[in-house]
Amino acid sequence: MMSPSARELAIAVPSVSPDTTCAAVFDRLLAEPETRNIPVVRNGRPIGLISRKNFLLTYVRMYGAELYGRRPVSRLMESDFLIVDAAATCEAINAQARDAFGDARLRPFVVTDSGRYVGVGDATKLMLVMADLATARASALEEETRRAEAASASKTQFLASMSHELRTPLNAIIGFADLMRLKTLGEMQPARYGEYIEDIHKSGVHLLTMINELLDMAKIESGHVELRETVFDPKDLGLEVLRMLRQAIAEAKLDLRVAVADGLPPIHADQQQIRRVLINLLSNAIKYTPAGGTITLSVCICERKNDICGAEGILLTVEDTGIGIPGDKLEKVLEPFEQVENSFTRTRAGTGLGLALSKAMVEAHGGRLWLESELGQGTRAHALLPASRIVRDAQAKRRAG
Repeated sequence: MMSPSARELAIAVPSVSPDTTCAAVFDRLLAEPETRNIPVVRNGRPIGLISRKNFLLTYVRMYGAELYGRRPVSRLMESDFLIVDAAATCEAINAQARDAFGDARLRPFVVTDSGRYVGVGDATKLMLVMADLATARASALEEETRRAEAASASKTQFLASMSHELRTPLNAIIGFADLMRLKTLGEMQPARYGEYIEDIHKSGVHLLTMINELLDMAKIESGHVELRETVFDPKDLGLEVLRMLRQAIAEAKLDLRVAVADGLPPIHADQQQIRRVLINLLSNAIKYTPAGGTITLSVCICERKNDICGAEGILLTVEDTGIGIPGDKLEKVLEPFEQVENSFTRTRAGTGLGLALSKAMVEAHGGRLWLESELGQGTRAHALLPASRIVRDAQAKRRAG
């Protein structure tokens, strides 16, 4: 729906001059019962407005006619009125009236073209037009939302289907490359082929990781997050992940520190997902920390609601001394496909899904994931699992052990 202009809303009410007597205006109002407002115009330019209600209340009271009948109507006209340009839209008129009169903006307005009188606008008609515009735009927004949701569902389904289609041949490539890399069927000739096979295997594994991330994100966006919960020791899981990444940490020439509290109770959660969260957070720290830096993994219990956690639970923290994240990007990097852009990160490949996946997995457990960082000063990634995930009874501890 197009927004009409002030010219389209204007009613060409014949004007009066400021010298017209009040008696003449009174006679006209009696003769024109539908006229609600009469503009007062001098040399084509509006200088006042006569309100039927206000004028008659003054004129018909005791001695009103005797006091004002022969006097010019300028004595009873209202000078506090709104003037709008003929080309102004309804939105502009409404905003102008709101600024001028606040909640009392249901007042008539005078329309001009290059300063010259065109007509009188009805505020009630303006409000009806605004209501129609709001209804039309709400319907359009609802339709756009429906289309966006349908497009998102189609994209998610496409990603899931394509990921499966890609993984099948890719697994074969990785498998056969692994057979040749391990020389299962004997030596390769010439020996240089071994280097090529190693590159094929690494590239295949990297590509498979990216495809798995896309598939996981597609599942999360479609709401298909399944938790396979077991009871396990968070300390053991943390040390297991560190063993998996120890070579990558060594190759990056980083110092590793572990700060795991003693006597941690087991937790009830999806062990595979929590493992993925730790791998993603540590991998990010490795990726964005220059050689010589330090990475610290800490696991502790948050007992009070006024500490860093803001709630009780078990806290997993990965801290690094890397490039850091600007304050205005802390929330953005937790969104899918987002990465911190600078000369360092542009050399690091990835989908930008690691943090988004980790956040979704932690939230699926009823927890939350957040970042603390300062550009050039490193980053702390916190994953808090709620207290309800902590298993405190002795029998559960024996099962975890």
